[in-house]
Amino acid sequence: MINMKNILKNGKKAVAGLFLTMMAVCMVSSVAQGSVDRYGKRDKDKKGYYSYTKVSSYDDRGYGHNLKVGAQIAGGEWSYWEGKGIVDVRSKSVSYFADAKHNYRIGGGSKVEWTQN
Repeated sequence: MINMKNILKNGKKAVAGLFLTMMAVCMVSSVAQGSVDRYGKRDKDKKGYYSYTKVSSYDDRGYGHNLKVGAQIAGGEWSYWEGKGIVDVRSKSVSYFADAKHNYRIGGGSKVEWTQN
């Protein structure tokens, strides 16, 4: 004889497991990184040379990611700026020609760093 109580109990477990799996898949896809555009340059002003960094990043729904963007010249102090979607920052100027370094971080993710002059 078929025990309806056991069938219902096992069916509830299966539905709950499927529901939790779907929730996990949806959460991962909404956090997944969409596109990132990054730009860095070394430029000159009246005081000398500086580093300029600009980063834009959006998820697949068009919402801007939380960004922390940095710029540095000649191994000096990093300048940082934070925001959503598009963030830019420039370093302090130095009087001599040097490499410009750039970095960004999306949310609590790993820092991406590069040199671009």
